[in-house]
Amino acid sequence: MNLKPLSRAVLTAALATGLSATSAWAVTPVSAPATTTAKPAAEKPAPVKPTGTPATGPQAPTGQGAQAQGQDAQVQPQGARPEIEVAFVLDTTGSMGGLLEGAKQKIFSIASRIAKGKPTPHLKVALVAYRDQGDAYVTKRFDLSDDMDSMFAELRKLDANGGGDFPEHVGRGLGEAVSLLKWSQDREVMKVIFLVGDAPPAQREAAWDFKLWSKRAKERHIVVNTVRCGSDSSTEESWRYVAKLTDGTFDSIDAAGGMVAVATPFDAELSRVNAELASKTLYGGRAEAQAMNRARAEATKSMAAEAVADRISFMKESRGAGKGAASAGAVSSAPAAVAGGVDLLEKPTALGSLKDDELPEELKGLKKEEQAAKVKQLSAERKVLEEKVAKLATERDQWLTKNAPTKEDAFDANVMKSVKKQAASFGVTY
Repeated sequence: MNLKPLSRAVLTAALATGLSATSAWAVTPVSAPATTTAKPAAEKPAPVKPTGTPATGPQAPTGQGAQAQGQDAQVQPQGARPEIEVAFVLDTTGSMGGLLEGAKQKIFSIASRIAKGKPTPHLKVALVAYRDQGDAYVTKRFDLSDDMDSMFAELRKLDANGGGDFPEHVGRGLGEAVSLLKWSQDREVMKVIFLVGDAPPAQREAAWDFKLWSKRAKERHIVVNTVRCGSDSSTEESWRYVAKLTDGTFDSIDAAGGMVAVATPFDAELSRVNAELASKTLYGGRAEAQAMNRARAEATKSMAAEAVADRISFMKESRGAGKGAASAGAVSSAPAAVAGGVDLLEKPTALGSLKDDELPEELKGLKKEEQAAKVKQLSAERKVLEEKVAKLATERDQWLTKNAPTKEDAFDANVMKSVKKQAASFGVTY
């Protein structure tokens, strides 16, 4: 919806360089509309083939692909941890700029608060951004992943633009979330969609009918929680329909999302230490993998203090799950190495298996013992900084608890309210 020009979110140059060649988004261009048949939707989700291979089936037009950049992230034994899968289906047309910018700051807050459940759940998150036919894209998808750093990077790339007429292609956004994301087939896994927007579904292709995919969500045991931005009554009618059908919740918030950043006495030091920590990296592997991982680390430098604190909290909770207090406190908060790269400060033993052309520039030309000494030195420096930033993040959280109660009508508060209610059925308490 083009209500007024809105600022675009700009990712750092380093991140753009590192991620552009391997974008995790699967894009539905306006030039490739869904085809309709006499039987517009299959009874089962359209299969999603491996990365780079188009998905097929009546739900997915030619050219649809579903990729998840976080597939190479460190995998931890999950044991008996409950699993929660959450997909955010977001209207990214022009009028949604306020909420979108707020969500970029709050995504780690939401993840951190979900991770505080008992027992600590294993969380995967997905994004489906939707607009309408005639816009730069109809949908963009980032598949379910537990790599929150990649998720944050992809969310930061989104801007609010397009629209024009009032209804948007909500049916396609919801339909792709239900049928093309790689949901677990296990009934014991909590599966939730948060549908967020300010305009009702447009009547487009029959294959992407909003009510059809509302019913498919119910059939596949996916709860759809709806968050209406603004006060449009026709949007409320559709949002309440799918929420009631799938045993979800309906909430209404102001158009900007109601999310407010709060300054604390710890922010300046937290930002400084975090930037220093982000520079303590040493990635090995192919040149492309090294560049990508350095870019991911570099991106954390520019995070707002609030996002830094929430990210640290999430990493400590999720990576420390199932470990003793001492071990949990010592887990690294560094971005997990992806694309076949290796974090030598996390896995120094991997140094011996790297070829000369897979060494980071800092180690090239050094003798083996000098390489090992350099890795050990940087690892020790990073550990000190991680302890410092974790302490600052904890102190910030404690200050906020006393001085800035949660704003209950904000987007992130509404998300957590629904998660808490629904997680109880899966044995997770808050």
